[in-house]
Amino acid sequence: MSSASVILAGVIVVVGFGFIASRIINGSGDNNPLPDPPPTAALGGIELPSGSPGPIPIGSPSPSLSPSPTPTPTPTTTKPSPKPTTKPPFQGSIQIDAGSVPSTVDLTAEGTDDWVHWGEDGTFSLERDKNGNFKILEGTPTAPRFRHALSAQFFRWTGGDPVDHSDGTTTGIRTCGAGNGFTVSAPASATTKVLRLYVGIISAKGELRASLSAGSATASRSVEQRDGTFRTLVYTVTYRAPAATRINFSWNTAQAFGDGCGGVALEAATLR
Repeated sequence: MSSASVILAGVIVVVGFGFIASRIINGSGDNNPLPDPPPTAALGGIELPSGSPGPIPIGSPSPSLSPSPTPTPTPTTTKPSPKPTTKPPFQGSIQIDAGSVPSTVDLTAEGTDDWVHWGEDGTFSLERDKNGNFKILEGTPTAPRFRHALSAQFFRWTGGDPVDHSDGTTTGIRTCGAGNGFTVSAPASATTKVLRLYVGIISAKGELRASLSAGSATASRSVEQRDGTFRTLVYTVTYRAPAATRINFSWNTAQAFGDGCGGVALEAATLR
C-alpha cells in the first residue's frame, strides 16, 4: 500500500507541474503572440499562391511513329567564277592613207616638227628644216640612185639648210629595178603624230611598209603605174607608239614593168 501510494503521489506531482508550466507558457503568449511562419517562397523569390498546389500536367506520350526518311540533298550546279579579263598591252597603231599631191606644197607650213626635201642640189643632196633637229632621217642609200625633175607639183620652203629657201622646185630622187628603193625613219611616242611622205612612181609597182621599233604595229600600201608616165602621190601616216621609239618606212620597187628604168621616187616628207 505504501509503495502504491508513493507512486500515485509522484504521478500527481508530475501532472500538476506540467499543468502549471502549460498555463505559464499560454499566459505569456496572450500578450506576445508568435508570428505565423513565413510563406514558402518559390525559386527566384516569387511567392507561390496559397492553397493546395494544382495538378502538374504530364504530357501524353507521343504516338509511335515510323522513322522519317532521310531527305535526299538536291544537287546544286556551281558556276565557275569568271576569269578576270586582262587588257593586253598597247602595241602601237599605224594608219596609212593615200592621196593626190596639191599643185604647191609648203613644207615649212606643213612640217611644224620637221621637214625634208630630196634632190635640189644633186643626187645625194637633202634639204631640211634648220630647226627640225634631224627628226626625219634617210637610211643607207641604195643603188642605182638618180636626181630627177619630173614632178608636176612644186615644193617650196623657208628656213632650210643647206638651201635656205625655195620658191618652188620639181626635183627629187629616184631608183629603178625590182628590189630597189628608199628607207626613212621618224620619232614615235605615245602622242599621235602625222608624217606625210611625198613619193613618185614610173613603170613599176611600189610598196610602202611601216613598222614601229617598239610594239608590233605594222601597215603597208601599194600602188602601180604601168606606163612611162611619172605619177606622184602623198601617203599620210598617222601613228602612235607604246613608248618613245621610232617609226621606220621602206618605199621599194616591188615590180618593174617594161624594158626601161621602172621604179619608185622620193620627193619630200613633213612631220607634225
